[in-house]
Amino acid sequence: MQAVTEEEYAEKIKVVYPQAEEELIDFLNRCKLNNKDVMLCPRCSVVCDKEATAGLTNYVPYG
Repeated sequence: MQAVTEEEYAEKIKVVYPQAEEELIDFLNRCKLNNKDVMLCPRCSVVCDKEATAGLTNYVPYG
């Protein structure tokens, strides 16, 4: 695990999840254009970039 600042962690999160103003179809197209797999959580129905989410587990925010 690597500790990063909260600002750095927030930047890494932006890649994983759709932005607030971003349409779902735009997020899915962005992932498709980058040849990324998309994951849908069955519990809360959140959509995220599967590979980026796995890479995010190596970081812990500190403040």
